[in-house]
Amino acid sequence: MSRPDLLRGLAGGASALVLMASVSPALATQVRAPGEPPAANTAEAGLWGVSEETETYARRRGDRNNDPALNAYVSGLTCRVAGQHCKDIRVYVMDRPVFNAMAMPNGYVEVWSGLMLRVSTEDELAFVLGHEVAHFLEEHSFERMRSLKNTSTALLVFSLGAAATGVYYQVDVSALIDAVYLSSMAAYMGYNQSHEAQSDRMGLDMVHGLGLDASAGAAIWENVKAETAASSFRRVRNTEAFGSAFRTHPLTVERIAALGAQAKALGFDGTTVEDRKRYRAIIRPHLADWIEDEHRHRDFGRLLYLLERLGADGDDLGVINYHKGEVYRRRRE
Repeated sequence: MSRPDLLRGLAGGASALVLMASVSPALATQVRAPGEPPAANTAEAGLWGVSEETETYARRRGDRNNDPALNAYVSGLTCRVAGQHCKDIRVYVMDRPVFNAMAMPNGYVEVWSGLMLRVSTEDELAFVLGHEVAHFLEEHSFERMRSLKNTSTALLVFSLGAAATGVYYQVDVSALIDAVYLSSMAAYMGYNQSHEAQSDRMGLDMVHGLGLDASAGAAIWENVKAETAASSFRRVRNTEAFGSAFRTHPLTVERIAALGAQAKALGFDGTTVEDRKRYRAIIRPHLADWIEDEHRHRDFGRLLYLLERLGADGDDLGVINYHKGEVYRRRRE
């Protein structure tokens, strides 16, 4: 698809979604079973359609990781977490050096290499996947739409589609996104916080149900907090302050406390060196490439912290020490 065709499609999609805003609220709040498409005459159907388009783009992207072994492992773990909803979830590993995973309303899930690199065990990855599956099962995307007025709902749908398409096609759609962002930010972000906390709880319950370590949730955010504090950039180190102002997600310290309390109530044995070694064996073929991608951020403090964590058990020291040397070279030390 050419960029002019893409932009014309976005414009048409915006018009269609604005028309969806006139759909009766009664129709827009129909309840559906997880995994079933919403009725065609609802605003939710527009978000579902955007999700399907985004999944199509992701499937053919050059930064999609196509390693059969890695994808089989992640998909298999997702199925274990999702249980009877396994058939509704499709997961893609994307080679993107950012700590991120996301679930779209149609059951399409992305897990980025920046997250895979920072996860230490299968327990931790299972928690992340459980968190995303919970968003899908609880229809949080649709609930966020229902919390907004019809017009801003339609614009929000287009914003999400434009943002995703812009990432995939490198199209500058920032003006379109900014226009809807300012109008819907307060309502959307405030509602999102409770969803994140609910998905944390459900994700940890899923981990516990699989017989995995319930301390995994708190462990992930402890490491994120420590890595953030090690950043070379003040704006990154102040991320927690930014979060407290906008409340887009529970603060890291609040998440750690909540997940730690839940893990204590569930009971846990703690992560072992053997757990970390088993997970490392899964990601080892991609370790060098994923670390190389991290250099793009030029955040040498965070990267050195990450490398120290990756080398804590004495594994893969050739790759890790090489990249430590690269950090010092690239920052001219």
